Amino acid sequence: MSIAPPALIPSGSELTTLVDLLLREQQTMTPVESFAAWHDRTPALAPHYRRLIPAARPKPGEQYAFEVNVSACTGCKACVSACHSLNGLDENETWRDVGLLLGGTREKPTQQVVTTACHHCADPACANGCPVLAYEKDEATGIVRHLDDQCIGCQYCILKCPYDVPKYSKARGIVRKCDMCITRLADGEAPACVQACPNEAIRIINVSRHPEVLPTGSLLPDVAASKYTHPSTHFTGVQYTGNLRAADAHVLKPEHPHLPLVVMLCLTQSATGLLLAAAVMPGHPFAFRLAGALALIAGIVASTTHLGQPLKAWRAFLGWRRSWLSREILAFGAAAPAALLVLATPGGPDIITKFTERLLLPFLHHPGFTSVACWTAFLAAAASVFCSIMVYADTRRALWHVAITSFSMIGCVLSVASFAAGLVDHPGAAQVACTLILLRIGCVELFIRHWLKQAPTSHAHAKSARLIRGPLNFWWQFRMAAGLAAAGLVFVSPGVALTLVLLGELTERLVYFRAVVALKMPGSN
Repeated sequence: MSIAPPALIPSGSELTTLVDLLLREQQTMTPVESFAAWHDRTPALAPHYRRLIPAARPKPGEQYAFEVNVSACTGCKACVSACHSLNGLDENETWRDVGLLLGGTREKPTQQVVTTACHHCADPACANGCPVLAYEKDEATGIVRHLDDQCIGCQYCILKCPYDVPKYSKARGIVRKCDMCITRLADGEAPACVQACPNEAIRIINVSRHPEVLPTGSLLPDVAASKYTHPSTHFTGVQYTGNLRAADAHVLKPEHPHLPLVVMLCLTQSATGLLLAAAVMPGHPFAFRLAGALALIAGIVASTTHLGQPLKAWRAFLGWRRSWLSREILAFGAAAPAALLVLATPGGPDIITKFTERLLLPFLHHPGFTSVACWTAFLAAAASVFCSIMVYADTRRALWHVAITSFSMIGCVLSVASFAAGLVDHPGAAQVACTLILLRIGCVELFIRHWLKQAPTSHAHAKSARLIRGPLNFWWQFRMAAGLAAAGLVFVSPGVALTLVLLGELTERLVYFRAVVALKMPGSN
């Protein structure tokens, strides 16, 4: 059966069916025109429609920002799906998360769904911590962009960001994150998440990019204070109550172990202790110099296995002005040749002596140069340990506070140095080693017992203590057993005691990484 062309469709009184009526209407008005005409006939509906992006681009001193109406968000995750599809993310990779806040009373409970993505901060911690300058804040829009081709996959930006925004892509070996669909904004289109939301709970607005103008309180309950990075996102419609908390606040989930970093920290700090022992002991034992140099090199090599793009690691010096990780890498770069230099000083094998003579470096064999070389190597290694302390303290995570981190890492250096000195029959050093290990274990136990008395929802240390007593209890018990056994054997078998010390330090670093409470938005992974 054929359909008559539009010109042959009857008009006026000849319309007899609904199909005829619809065909006639289709000829005279497009759907857009029909909606516009209906909207004009109903002025009361006008306030319910608004632009999803600003009519004008940001002025100087302004930037784009997300505005999220929490009361309009239903948690449908249309924004998550749209972001995932448009950006071609990996199967388990998300740049926008949906979390849940719970609170209220038994008679009147409160539940609020929250959708969050990158906050494009005025002072982004991710950019400040990146050792290769793989982040840039767009001058025109204020959007914080990640430069994928510059990234080495060190993942330090993940530790630095207090909102868990950057996501590591194992398949690509780099970190990626939301860029607010900057190319769509440039063409006057809303970002994928904004356009996909059926309730218009997300939109783009222009805000000031000056930190002193942005709010300094927390964006939401159980979120880091905004004065750290000055995020630009605005949340509206939040029903604040005194006990509103993230739904996953009570979940005891250990963090990523970062095993290459565990090995790196233990080896480099042990190397520093061995070099200290070689510097202070009479004769500067070559065995300690050799062990310290090898441990330092092995630690540096182990750290490269943590990188997603290790061949690009040479770029790590670029961020030395603002990144402690970049400074740590430079410090290790200076400590490695200094540690190798002590092997060429007197007291070593004849093959090394003959090699240095052929290189016309006779000054290396001067008796006084050994002491200078040992102290230089120790100070260079100590500088790298200081940078390691600041790398983690700068993340502002509670368990990685500068005092706690210093106590742990400097304690490792001194413990290894004193135990090493005990190997050559120094009773005083053995006593110091025993005292140190007992003091360190005892202090940590006291802190754990104290933290367990705090409320886990309001005290990050309390949650860390519950992690240590819960999922990580085996590892902490092993660390204590190894330390106590080392203290007991230091006078009997210093070599076995030193081995137990190293095992205990490895375990302590593992607990250090896994028991920390990560800063994040409610419900993000």
